Amino acid sequence: MVTLLTSGVALVSSRVYGSRVYPLTQAKLPAITVYAGAEQSGLMTLGRKTLMRTLTVNVDVYALATADLDDDLDAICVQVEEAIAADFSLNGLAKTTVLSGTEIDFSGEAEQPVGVARLNFSVEYSTDIDDVETAR
Repeated sequence: MVTLLTSGVALVSSRVYGSRVYPLTQAKLPAITVYAGAEQSGLMTLGRKTLMRTLTVNVDVYALATADLDDDLDAICVQVEEAIAADFSLNGLAKTTVLSGTEIDFSGEAEQPVGVARLNFSVEYSTDIDDVETAR
């Protein structure tokens, strides 16, 4: 998903990070962080034993808190959704990727206050029960 968003979200100039560990400085904004959240799975027994999985992938969009904050976040979120919609199978790794919710918040933890829009995507994929590391 990081690669997809790096090439598909022009408004962040390829500042898409696959981690949320390090703080984002003002010079690195606007930016996107992508990280895995909760995952649920269930056994599907048609044919060979398969686990159907749903992973929540969080895409956090950061922008400086200016008078245009709402418009800035919205414009970046539109590009994120369009990039995911253009390849909802994530290069064949997922059955589908769907936006399941969006939360908007503000943070004073950076050098200057920032707005954060968290887009939660539900990524559905399957694995064989005896090969849980390979999506199919």
